[in-house]
Amino acid sequence: GVSGLNAHYNALNTTAHNLANVETKGYVRQQVLHKDSAYNNIGYRGKALLQVGHGVDIASVRQVRDIFLDKSYRLENGRQQFYQVQNQATSEIENILGELDGVAFSQSLEDLWTSIQELSKQPDSIVTRTSLVQSSVSFIERAQVIWNQLRDYQVNLNTQIINEVDRINQIANEISLINDQIRYAESNGLENANDYRDARNLLLDELGNMISISFSEDRIGEVTVYAEGVPLVTPEHVYKMATKEITGTGLLVPVWEHLKDQEVFNLDKPASSQHNTDIGSLKGLLYTRGNKVANYTDI
Repeated sequence: GVSGLNAHYNALNTTAHNLANVETKGYVRQQVLHKDSAYNNIGYRGKALLQVGHGVDIASVRQVRDIFLDKSYRLENGRQQFYQVQNQATSEIENILGELDGVAFSQSLEDLWTSIQELSKQPDSIVTRTSLVQSSVSFIERAQVIWNQLRDYQVNLNTQIINEVDRINQIANEISLINDQIRYAESNGLENANDYRDARNLLLDELGNMISISFSEDRIGEVTVYAEGVPLVTPEHVYKMATKEITGTGLLVPVWEHLKDQEVFNLDKPASSQHNTDIGSLKGLLYTRGNKVANYTDI
């Protein structure tokens, strides 16, 4: 009876812990599993072993979480972020071109074309010549403004790529630190470091938004993480992602330092849901930004 009271006392503590963390980001409900406690052998009755039990014990405090759902969620969320980045860029470019606020760049082109057409009908008219000059000046001024805004936006996307690479490295270091904390907390074989696991899973969720990942946990609670098929976090080491410049452009691409600056992504492969090559906001940013500074010859 006493063992049963103690076991359920601890179970109520876990329930209180669940309630206290309802609003904690990344927290997963925990559940206490009970088991038979030890038995004492007190003799035999014929061939039957006579035993006295010691009641109820706690088998474990587990997280109510499904690893298969975790993997599916991170995959699909990463895919959403890949396309969300490009959708946002499309909206930004529409704003730059004035397509949504009634001052579309296409109107400047249309005005210039109309002026040229009118001049072809009346080439000696001062009025049509003046109109063409005004339309041309307006078109060139507007084109220059749009070019500057598009160039600035490309630089902004380049900065976002740098920030995401830095954040990926930071997350990798934090996951490695939590690996050590979990291993230390569970080294006595009596506790489950579930709160540390919640923090680590929250980091894996964020990492899965930015890049395609796979992961596995070993028997002592340490997780190994692969990013784009390359080790990012192992029990022994954290591998750093860096950036290098595309020659002569000022634009940067992510590379693996430990693989002699091998590029993280192979952008020659088309983005495809079938082959899971459309995962992560970092890859979406690279597609959106492009690999050079464009000009009129790229039409």
